[in-house]
Amino acid sequence: MTDEARAVIGKARRSFGFSMSILILGFMAIVLALVYRATKDRESADDLYVLESIVLPNGAEVISMIPVRDVIAVTYSVEGQTALRMISAETGEILKEIPVVGE
Repeated sequence: MTDEARAVIGKARRSFGFSMSILILGFMAIVLALVYRATKDRESADDLYVLESIVLPNGAEVISMIPVRDVIAVTYSVEGQTALRMISAETGEILKEIPVVGE
């Protein structure tokens, strides 16, 4: 192998090493950004739901209550009738009421 060929191969190795270093630094930056986004402070659940109370019919027995984004889904039973009530988490407004019936 001639000195000129060795010089070209050496230059190619240095160029490859430099390219790989840049690639690794890019991946490290992406990982750091993902870790930052996963660990940054978010709003607490207390801030998301500002309601003081939820209106249900008298004598209602709550079966389940599930918060989903800006809606609270309440399943309740009154005198043997079961219903699902969707309530706005911000205003307390009843968005929808769905009766649960058997076949």
